[in-house]
Parts: sequence; structure tokens; C-alpha cells
Amino acid sequence: MREGPQEFRELFPTGYIPIILANIFQAGETLRKKTPNEIENKLTRRLCIKMNQLPGFRDGPLSLHPQQELLPSEPDSDSPEGYVDILVSCGYGSETYFAIEAKRLRVRSAKGKMNAGNNDYVNEGMMRFVSGQYAPFMVTSAMLGYVYDGDIRKARSGIGRYIKGKIKELKLMPPEKLKKSSLVATKEIHETRHELTDRIFCIYHVLLGV
Repeated sequence: MREGPQEFRELFPTGYIPIILANIFQAGETLRKKTPNEIENKLTRRLCIKMNQLPGFRDGPLSLHPQQELLPSEPDSDSPEGYVDILVSCGYGSETYFAIEAKRLRVRSAKGKMNAGNNDYVNEGMMRFVSGQYAPFMVTSAMLGYVYDGDIRKARSGIGRYIKGKIKELKLMPPEKLKKSSLVATKEIHETRHELTDRIFCIYHVLLGV
């Protein structure tokens, strides 16, 4: 993990986060997959296009950067730290951002087999924040789940069960599970809190039926 936050780095303003998440829900109301197994990158691109038409993004100060490459801390490195599905900047510098990692949930294959997607959501999504690979100087981020069969209740329940088996790895804080958040009063958002080495980190969980 990189070194902890330094004085010259600003944290992403918490007041912007409810706006971002509310706009995800608003843009997501008309977001639909074009094929049964469409990759999430295409959904994310269309979601960002819709969000860019909403106040806050259309007029600033927030800016959306889909599939944003994260530069490494080592100046001579030739490999990126990774690619965040959606990076939201606010004009406070390159290290100050709100990162959103998107994953597919409850995808049915051509042969009819259901893939819940919980493994990718947790191990290839949440863990990238817990490990410090993404948002190493921030204290908040979000996971975005595209629920392909539209059953958000089952999707959230499946994620919750999987998380319970990863309490130690995820460094979960009490209550050590998905907890309903009051961040956006009109929409159902959950959150998890993680006790990292140098800070407490909060992940908001947003699920969209597509």
C-alpha cells in the first residue's frame, strides 16, 4: 500500500457523494443491457453518457472519467496500478477522486446457468479498495452492481452472504456486514466500513437492475 494521506492532498468532498450516487440512480432508471451477457464496460459507458447530461456533471464542478488508468507511484514504472471503471474528479488534483468499481451480478449464460457474480464483486472489486490499489489516499468509494436479472433483493443477499465469509480479508468493522446507509434518503444504498492500516474506509454499495 502507498503511504498514507499527506498534508497537501485534499480528501474528496463528502458533500458531493450523495449527488453522485443519486445521479447514478437517476441515470440508471433507463439503463438496460443490449444483450444477455453484455460486458459491464459498455453499460458503464452509457451510464456515464446519461450522467453527463445531469446537473453537477453537465455544468461542473464534477467530471466523469470512465475506464480511467491509475498511474503508479513509481516514476519509472511502465505499468498502471489498474483501471477504475468510473473516476469522479472535482478539480482538487489527480489523487483526489471518488472511485466507482462496477461488476455484473446474476448473469445467466446461454446455457441457462446463473453466475451470481459475488466472487468478482468482492475479490476483484471491494478488495481493490481494501488493498489500497484504488483510492489509496481517500476514505470513500463505491461499488456498482449491475443486476442482470433485475432481482436486486437476491443480488444484495448474495453479496451479503459472501462478505460474511471474508470478514478478516476485508478488514470489516462492526457490524461486519452490509449496512443500510442514510446517505441518499430516497434510494436504498448500503455501506461497509473497513479498518485499514492508516484510515477508516467506507464503501457505498449501489445496485441497478438492468
